[in-house]
Amino acid sequence: MKVLVTGAAGQVGSRLVRLLLQHRYEVRAVVLPDDPMRVRLNGLAMEIVEGNLLDLAFVERIVEGVDAIIHTANFVSGSVEAFHNNVMTTFNLAYAAGKHADRLHRFVHISSSAVYPNDSHILAPCYHPVDEGHPKRPIGVYAIGKWVGEQIVWDMARTTGLRVAVIRPTAIVSDDKVLARWTVNFVCQVLRTGQKHPQSEIYLPDAEEICRELEANAPPEALCDIRDSEGRPWMQQVVDARDVAQGCWRAMEETAAIGEAFNISAPRLVAFSEAVSLIAERTGQPVVQWQVPVRWVFDLDNTKAKSLIGYRPQWDIDAMVQSALTFRQTGKEPTTISD
Repeated sequence: MKVLVTGAAGQVGSRLVRLLLQHRYEVRAVVLPDDPMRVRLNGLAMEIVEGNLLDLAFVERIVEGVDAIIHTANFVSGSVEAFHNNVMTTFNLAYAAGKHADRLHRFVHISSSAVYPNDSHILAPCYHPVDEGHPKRPIGVYAIGKWVGEQIVWDMARTTGLRVAVIRPTAIVSDDKVLARWTVNFVCQVLRTGQKHPQSEIYLPDAEEICRELEANAPPEALCDIRDSEGRPWMQQVVDARDVAQGCWRAMEETAAIGEAFNISAPRLVAFSEAVSLIAERTGQPVVQWQVPVRWVFDLDNTKAKSLIGYRPQWDIDAMVQSALTFRQTGKEPTTISD
């Protein structure tokens, strides 16, 4: 089977093509001309094509001769240009794929958990944990663009019979990025965002004052064991890019994925106290303990993906931290947890 992967040089795409090659798929990898991240694909035995997915003629050429399509290409930005790119590239690819619906095994589209959103610092979720049945209330240009993209591929499925599956990852991390998500700097970013959104779960009119006090007591890179006024730790559930790649692969493989959307997240929700303790033990970074009146919970239930398509996230907080430290030391990311 030959698989077309868009955004192949991206943080998900570059890991996905390796996973597909490992499972003996042929791969046609699409990259933007002069993409500086193309180096991630060096040495891989696959077909690489350069072009812009905004060019429909180019898109129609690259879908010829492939058996499945996994659309990872995406600009993570709230700009008008990114909105236009994300929507129109999805339209072009789905439109071209729809012409071959009778022979294509699968069209897997990467959306985002922002369609709910599960960002409780922007809009309070209706409930926790956020599952696929949660109301869709996208906020912001990026989230709206991802929601529109989903509607495009669902419409193409209805009108052409294209076998579509959608995955919705939450905050994707790769390389050493997971280490920064438990720091004073990150906590203040979350609090300041919440101050801008009165409908959030953590809205505090005096959040700026709290942040300034916290920043006065600790450097921005210090780890932050943050809790609410009842002593409950903040919680978050990011996802490793390698697990997102696995989710894409399973959505392409499994018949049960057709016509369904799946949340893709880490093995479990993690308390700041646990992550901070783990990172501090291994790095010697300073830790500051802090208490605020609100509790931030950033979660995404992946039960459906586990039960229907056999999604088995491997990269828990311990494995992600160890991988991040290895990357900092060597410049290379382990491909397996045992590495």
